[in-house]
Amino acid sequence: MRICIVTIAGYVHGIGGMQRHTSDLARGLAEAGHDVEVITNRHPDGINEERHEGALWRFADSNGNQVDPAWHRASYETFCKAHAERPFDIVHSESTCALGLVRKGVHHEVPIAVKYHGNFVGLARAHVRRAIRRHTPKAVAQEARSFLWLCNQHFPRGNWWRFHGFESMVPSRQQVRDQRLSHFIPRSRIHVVPNGVDTAIFHPRERAETRAALGLGPEPIVLALGRLNREKGHHTALAALAELDPPARLVIVGDGEDRGRLEKLAGSLGVADRVTFAGGQPPDTVARYLAASDAFVFPTERDEGAPMVLVEAMASGVPVVATNIEQIAEVVDRDGENGFLVRTADVAGMVAALRTIISDPERGRVVGERGRERVLADYTLERMIERCVEVYEIAIARHLASIGLGSASEV
Repeated sequence: MRICIVTIAGYVHGIGGMQRHTSDLARGLAEAGHDVEVITNRHPDGINEERHEGALWRFADSNGNQVDPAWHRASYETFCKAHAERPFDIVHSESTCALGLVRKGVHHEVPIAVKYHGNFVGLARAHVRRAIRRHTPKAVAQEARSFLWLCNQHFPRGNWWRFHGFESMVPSRQQVRDQRLSHFIPRSRIHVVPNGVDTAIFHPRERAETRAALGLGPEPIVLALGRLNREKGHHTALAALAELDPPARLVIVGDGEDRGRLEKLAGSLGVADRVTFAGGQPPDTVARYLAASDAFVFPTERDEGAPMVLVEAMASGVPVVATNIEQIAEVVDRDGENGFLVRTADVAGMVAALRTIISDPERGRVVGERGRERVLADYTLERMIERCVEVYEIAIARHLASIGLGSASEV
């Protein structure tokens, strides 16, 4: 199968979850024997194309986001060039990144399947929840501005409607409902395809040896991963650290606009000497930090679609403590057995869960093992690739039937 992935971010654009996911997807499809090309934003070095891990990456003349007209134009032009050289069987759009192709009617010639990682309804719900929880005039105004920006991205020029007829992949059962509300997508065209991680990279390792390589001491290590912004909830992890007994070291891997504020917060809480800000790290280093940790915290305040970092932590055999929102509860599906769930911004709940893990290492080990078993059952890269290909085949069959070259009964 000849596959075109359209995304605004790839392996050359940083080390975030979207970049890792897209790179893993392209590599996994190529390793499964498919002919894969990826269209993404401009290469930092100005390269037009590059073969990476079995897939051909084409870099469009744009640095825009998925609603930027410049990205729409550049991605469409790049697609036309690649498609003219050798036609594609399917276009895989990361969220609505292929909007430029859709506006030009590419889907009338090549079927499009969409892999969603979030949606308007989920993001809007998160803004409302945060406004209610924080409830100060300044916080409510901030959430209102963010909500209006979100509406401006979703509704103008009918963007919300343009993807309603395509095969759609969502990472959790809860997002089936949200996608139907966000894009009016028929239930028959929504497929649950959980995000998968590379268990060859994320797996248990010898803890003492890994810690020594990272320069970490013998004290209990609690790890947090992710972009440093308000909605990721790192402030809750810092507050929990201040109350945790026995004490531990919190290692925060990631960077972002909130780093300065979090460093000041650590100082005001009196835990600055027990917090390490490790900055952004490549996947192999992230895997070592996970393997070196006694516990992983994921105190997010936003709706997350089976978040990659949580699944990576569980794949590494680390006991996790995460916010009890619907998508996360689908991954940590046995609270207290394959992970611990706490309410949003629940410092006391996080302290209690971490105390259980640190004070009872055997319990922590068992919870970590069960978490890894959960990942191996449903969240591996190989399983994600299999499910994506199944959806591609459905999309191709529907397309052929729509132009009179196949039977609808075969779909």
